[in-house]
Amino acid sequence: MKHQMNAYRLAAVATLALGASLLSALADPAANGTISPIQAKVDPLGLPIVGPVMLAGSDAAAAQFDQTTLSQALGFIQQNLPDRHNNTGDKKVFSIDPDKLTLAETVNLRAYFVSQSTSCDSTLGFNTKGVGVKSGNPELMFPSVSSPEDLNPNAADKYGPRTPAKPLLPGDFVNLGTFTKGTPLDFFMIVNGAVGGTTVFNSGGPTTNPDHVDHTGGFTASVFAVPQLNSPYLFINFKDAWNGGDKDYNDAVIAINVGTKTINSLLATPEPSMYLTLGGFLALGIWAKRRMDRTVPQA
Repeated sequence: MKHQMNAYRLAAVATLALGASLLSALADPAANGTISPIQAKVDPLGLPIVGPVMLAGSDAAAAQFDQTTLSQALGFIQQNLPDRHNNTGDKKVFSIDPDKLTLAETVNLRAYFVSQSTSCDSTLGFNTKGVGVKSGNPELMFPSVSSPEDLNPNAADKYGPRTPAKPLLPGDFVNLGTFTKGTPLDFFMIVNGAVGGTTVFNSGGPTTNPDHVDHTGGFTASVFAVPQLNSPYLFINFKDAWNGGDKDYNDAVIAINVGTKTINSLLATPEPSMYLTLGGFLALGIWAKRRMDRTVPQA
């Protein structure tokens, strides 16, 4: 009987240990990537940090992003977002309005760092219930947007090692959580946030920014040299200077996997059936015009 009780106790302990192990695994953010060994040791404005920065390519989704999208994105940025150049005339760079960003499907959101081109050490965050940092539920994604890639967006993998002062490499990512269809998304930059800055610009449009200027652009992989028409990634490019500065809009670029349905809703591209319907109406209109021309007496 004593041996039987001991066996029950051992089984109970093993069950509890297994349960604790499973809970730990579920709670471990590294289950969706490998945590970078270098994390920014700052907490701008005292806002919560949504999760640790993960190493580029450290899970299947991140590896796919690196292999299929990142290199094209860097090439696009080099060509269409040159440094210290007014890029506002490039319609590709501003083909998406981030102010209109609402999820069209339930998505496991992930933010990828793509590139940086500024001397500022800024902070990027997001908000799903408000705009900026003074309402809703603002959280930090990248407390320090600083990288050895700075000013060299087409350097392939020749960035040099990450350091505490420059903790990010292209393709590094943060898991933001699962959000349902209809969730609005705002992304914000705290200019020089990693070194005490407090000026905040966001993607909610010019009226929501302190200088009443738009500080973000947006584009999708459909504008790349080799278009990716079913890509789920929305790219958001930031400008950190008051009144837009030199208006190069390349100070930080991130990619958010918002899902293909959301991308399609932002592009607002008619379905093929819509084109056929519009074509039918156009043909009918041409036919009616010609018929009228034949029946109207000539002067």
